[in-house]
Amino acid sequence: MKKSESQDTENTSAISATGGDAKPTAESVFELALRARNERAARPTTRVARAPSRIRPTTKIKGWFRCHEALYGPFFIFNPKDEGGFSDEPVFVMPDLADELRAEGSQFQNAVREVMGYLAYTMGGALYFVLVPLPDPATGRHHSANEQKIEALEAARREWKRLDWNKDQRQYDDLTALGMTVEPDWPEDVSEVAILTRAFGERNVIKDRDDPLIAKFRGEA
Repeated sequence: MKKSESQDTENTSAISATGGDAKPTAESVFELALRARNERAARPTTRVARAPSRIRPTTKIKGWFRCHEALYGPFFIFNPKDEGGFSDEPVFVMPDLADELRAEGSQFQNAVREVMGYLAYTMGGALYFVLVPLPDPATGRHHSANEQKIEALEAARREWKRLDWNKDQRQYDDLTALGMTVEPDWPEDVSEVAILTRAFGERNVIKDRDDPLIAKFRGEA
């Protein structure tokens, strides 16, 4: 028995209505992007630990600063201030080698010095390792400018300080900030090993007499 045309039409309409032969609608680019985002968020992630930034060793500090309560040292640095061709950044010297070099004469006694270190934090958020020499062994006293610097560094543990060199009077203008309430953001690890490592690393250390800096200082290179 043949179906009527009306029956065929009804059946076709029913199939269309139920989606029996309908193709799935393609996802839009935004649906794809959001799905990918959610899948990424669900994945386990591992955070790469960043190496701590370097702390610059220096004998000078500019601008407003605070100091950490810790005091580091004593240790030896090589810092030939009056020699051309050398960086003004101090270099760490191994203790036994420092004694040997200083025994050679006044040239190394002036360039290799025993110092203490203060961890300083500036208003700009930079960290510095401020180095000051030990008192003169003969007199037990500091140069007047170094005495001023030490007093300011000690006071900077409690308040914001600034040292501006006064050329006419040959001393520092010691300034104290009024109304500054910002507290320094100190590193988590402020141990002596951690601070020395961040200040000098492996490269800025003189370990033996054959170091290129020593040879250059002697005029051998």
